Order: sequence, then C-alpha cells, then structure tokens
Amino acid sequence: MKRVIILSLCVLMVACTPSPQKKAETLIKEALLKDLVLPDTYEPVETTLDSAFAPYHDPAFVNKALDLVSKNADYEQLQEQLNRAKSNMAIWSGPYMTALGKEQYRQAKEEFEATQAKVDALTSRLQKIGAELSEELQKEPVFIGCRAYHRYRANNNAWNTLLGGEFFLFDKDVTTIISRWDEDEINIYNEFLKHVSELTENVQ
Repeated sequence: MKRVIILSLCVLMVACTPSPQKKAETLIKEALLKDLVLPDTYEPVETTLDSAFAPYHDPAFVNKALDLVSKNADYEQLQEQLNRAKSNMAIWSGPYMTALGKEQYRQAKEEFEATQAKVDALTSRLQKIGAELSEELQKEPVFIGCRAYHRYRANNNAWNTLLGGEFFLFDKDVTTIISRWDEDEINIYNEFLKHVSELTENVQ
C-alpha cells in the first residue's frame, strides 16, 4: 500500500510539472505584458520551441554579428563620402587654380583625409570583429538552452491590431529569459549566417 501511494505521488508531481513549452510561453507572456502599450489586448498566436547551441545562438555572438553588419553599412557610407571628396579634389585641382578653386580643393582634401581616417579605423574594427566571429565558428556546437520564436497579436495606442514576432533565448531549464531579439534583427542575422555559409562553400 505504501509503495502504491509513493508511486501515485511521483506520477502527480510529474503531471504537475510544467513542460518546457508551457514554461517558455509563461515567461514570454510575462515579458511582453511589461512592454506592450495595451497589455490587455495581448493574444498569443504561436510559440515554436527548439534547442539552442553556441556559438550560433549565443547572445554575444549574435549581437557581435549584428554589430558587424551595422558597421559594414557605416563603412559603405564612408566609402561613398570618400569617393565624393576624391572627385571634388579632382574637379578643383590643376595648375591654374583660382583663389576660389584653391579653397574648394582645400576643403575637399580635408574632408578626404578626415573620412579616410574614419575608414581606416572602421576597417581595423571590422577585421577584429570578423576574426573573433570566425574563431567562434571553428568551435564545436555546445548546448546552452532553449530558443523560441513567438508570434502574437496586440493593439497599439491607436487600437489597431498588429501581428508581432520575437525570438527568445532561455537557460537550460527554461526558467529565465537570457536574451531576446525582434524579427528584423533575426532576419539580418540569418542573412549574415547565409552569407558566411556561402563564403565557406566557395572556399571549399
């Protein structure tokens, strides 16, 4: 009889323990209700839970990759500025420059040199981040927790119902949200991984 009671209690405890899916949904809801303009209108649509592995889902790696993409966009803008300044220098240079021409050339040259310094500094930073990411990608994947993609509906302050989506990273026991990203960030990150994969295939 005692054995039956113990077994029954064990079954009851297992039945009462929330599944990782339920725990994730609860944590996500608690987090979103703190951020939404009209939390009472929150309506979950879908939550997809999966395993998370470093380096691919490590917050430090993801955020560093996003930083690399952002800085690369800055680099392209600086290159455009550099080309414009170089073009202006060519326009105003020559053996028969007027006083106006000399001043315009001086300004273009100053802009070129200042922009070139920014390009050099940013190039060094991009190379450093790229090397760090490359080093991380050489490591064997390590299980670090669970990740979830959550879609939901909620009203904004104009009472328009919007469909939103976010990605969440949890610890191994799904008791804490370690990090979260919006859809735009993850789309950018996925494009980065796709680009890295294509580069790797070309090298091979």
